[in-house]
Amino acid sequence: MSAHILFVGRQPDIYAPLWRQLLLSNTQVSFAASQPRALRELATTAADVIVLDAASLRLSPEPLARTLRQGAPAARIVLIADSEVSIGYSYDYLLPSPVTWNRVHKVIEEALASEGRQVLVTGPFVLDLVERTIIGPAGEARLTGKLFGLLALLMRNKGCYVSRFQIMQEIWHTSYLDDTRTLDVHMSWLRRLVEPDPKNPVYVRTRRGVGYIFLPNGADDELPALPAAEPSSISPNGTI
Repeated sequence: MSAHILFVGRQPDIYAPLWRQLLLSNTQVSFAASQPRALRELATTAADVIVLDAASLRLSPEPLARTLRQGAPAARIVLIADSEVSIGYSYDYLLPSPVTWNRVHKVIEEALASEGRQVLVTGPFVLDLVERTIIGPAGEARLTGKLFGLLALLMRNKGCYVSRFQIMQEIWHTSYLDDTRTLDVHMSWLRRLVEPDPKNPVYVRTRRGVGYIFLPNGADDELPALPAAEPSSISPNGTI
């Protein structure tokens, strides 16, 4: 199966020799002159590499790359932008503008030769399982080991309550629950990274006495019914 390259920008003719080289190597190339057109393209055809010429679009590079990452979580993104762009996690390669077509070609070849991104996608959230980075409505960030494990656990159990006991067992490898202040602190740190308003969380919710739940669509998701209480082992007449 041939690779698919999506170019997002308004001046594709600048890289005309690049497209000829790619077509000769049986690589499919498609073009989008705006973010909406790029997202429509990604909705119908998966891209292996996205070349984002943000300089030609005259848009803020980081939010644009983040949106494309959410639309194509497994794709490698090559960002062409002005030199003052800060280092981020929503793209894989940064090329200062202006750049030659053969330089872009070399980066595309490198991207195609690399292993595919390993990601966990839930709603608008993209969790990179190798780089331990998160991209979501609140932006992008790199996670510590505990925060990564905590978020991955919640995302894999989306829409379901996860008890404090289960979290302590799986993330801290302990069944000791007399002091869970460490969990409370980590949950506070996690909300600062994934919630647009950490004081009013909509994605990571708490149900007192039950645990935590990850709602990928935030306020649009309804809280599920509480889990049924486990039946007592004591019979009505008092015998076990």
